[in-house]
Amino acid sequence: MTAWLPPLVRERLWTAELRRAFWHALGLSLLINVLLLTSPLYMLQMYDRVLTSRSEETLFAISAIALFLLASYGVLEGMRARTLVGVGLAVDDLVNDSVFTSLFRDAVLRQGGATAQPIRDLELVRAQLSGPALMAIFDLPWVPLFLVLLYVLHPVLGTVALLGTVVSVLLAFVAERVSRPLIEETGKQQIAASRFLEGCLRNVDAIWAHGMMDRVRQRWLDTYRQSVDLSASGADRVSAFSATTKAFRIAMQSAMLGVGAWLVLRDAGVSPGVMIAGSIIFGRAIAPLDQTLAASRGFLAGWLALRRIDALLGRLDVVSDPMPLPKPSGVVSVEELSLVPFGARKPVVHGVRFALEAGEVLAIVGPSASGKTSLARALVGLWPPAAGKVRLDGAELSQWSPQALGSYIGYLPQDVELLAGTVQENIARFTQADAESVLQAAQVAGCHDLVLQLAQGYDTRLGEGGTKLSAGQSQRVALARCFFGDPALVVLDEPDSNLDTDGVAALDAAIVALKSRKTTAVLITHNLRLLRHADKALLMSQGKMAYFGPPQPLLQKLAPQGV
Repeated sequence: MTAWLPPLVRERLWTAELRRAFWHALGLSLLINVLLLTSPLYMLQMYDRVLTSRSEETLFAISAIALFLLASYGVLEGMRARTLVGVGLAVDDLVNDSVFTSLFRDAVLRQGGATAQPIRDLELVRAQLSGPALMAIFDLPWVPLFLVLLYVLHPVLGTVALLGTVVSVLLAFVAERVSRPLIEETGKQQIAASRFLEGCLRNVDAIWAHGMMDRVRQRWLDTYRQSVDLSASGADRVSAFSATTKAFRIAMQSAMLGVGAWLVLRDAGVSPGVMIAGSIIFGRAIAPLDQTLAASRGFLAGWLALRRIDALLGRLDVVSDPMPLPKPSGVVSVEELSLVPFGARKPVVHGVRFALEAGEVLAIVGPSASGKTSLARALVGLWPPAAGKVRLDGAELSQWSPQALGSYIGYLPQDVELLAGTVQENIARFTQADAESVLQAAQVAGCHDLVLQLAQGYDTRLGEGGTKLSAGQSQRVALARCFFGDPALVVLDEPDSNLDTDGVAALDAAIVALKSRKTTAVLITHNLRLLRHADKALLMSQGKMAYFGPPQPLLQKLAPQGV
């Protein structure tokens, strides 16, 4: 029954709760389809009983029964709609956490190349599960009920209806096969256009300053128009088949009337009431096919979204958190580490090995593209090793849950981004931290006075609709975020790249404070000045470790030529 679902999604979704909801909706669909017989049977009774007997009592009695049954139909239809809305919400609840985690993990591995498309896919799946397409699918199993009733009315009517239903099914099948490739390609083009636009918005300053708007707009329009053209072609095909099916249904209902009239004329045991009721019942029998075909584009788009979600979950394999470990002291061990970027084959870091005792400061230097930032990302668990190991207090980083490891690590990336929220929330990493911990981190980073100069101090809102900090201010607040919670390991990638004189002085003081607190620190830098804070130095060259040891010999070697 669930074979049509993608495997990983099936494992997460086919829970006891959803199975109950599924059977509940299926049972309601049976009752709803039985009650849909009320109108044709009411008309049959009007023609064959009320009009012939001319009895008002019979008319009122049958009308009261029909009214009660139709009211019951309305109640059950509402219950089914609420059940399916609940199914959509339950599916969302079951996978949204995994999708969110996988999305962020994907973004980490792609170095920011991921988009929010999986969240949009999840919204699309929820909408389709709660929409009319799924209701039509729940009605499909009961089509034979109407065909059997037509056979009961007269075998000829049943045979004609069966032939019409078979043709309708074939039309729906052909429509799906013809339109599916276009809908799949449309989805790919829409995602490509959306990703290109999101990338442009992230680089809006450079695009605007360099006068690239026209060229960027044209490139986006090329992709966007392809998706629009494909969508229009798919809609045309579905509409053509939908119109054909609708015309065929109307023709078949007319044919049912004609066949019924022929049977009446031949005195074949068919009354005028049966003639009318047969046409209505046939229309009801193939209505789910019409509805399914009309909603096929949206339903297929939801199915493809579900497959993309399944692929994301399978690619990143979200697993349960490992057993908690005690807070580390900061002993770092790197063993023959090699790193390969996502989607690449050639390693950017190869065969690096070194060890740091708790409280030591390591300065990593080297030319651009030598693997320094890649190594920094591996040290904080952002990049899984292609070979080798990174250990913190003897445990591989994979043995820590991301949440636990993150609380023991401070990381300042090259491109600093603060999240929408207050300064206090950003420094506290959006935890419910006390003011003393936030103040301590800000004071260690040397940004306490800077924050006090903002409009609302630590309560100043950042991000969209809030205050926009300069690059240097953002970097100093991000430094405070690194130092929050007294981490065991701090990794700073080009920490002085946006700092002014006051900021550099604050950074120097912060590094001294880290050493006094026995916090292990790794500094990625082009600035040889920071080597004076280091206990050890590491020189990277073409992805390999060219030197590891005391900083003085390296400083003497590099000082005349720079790094």
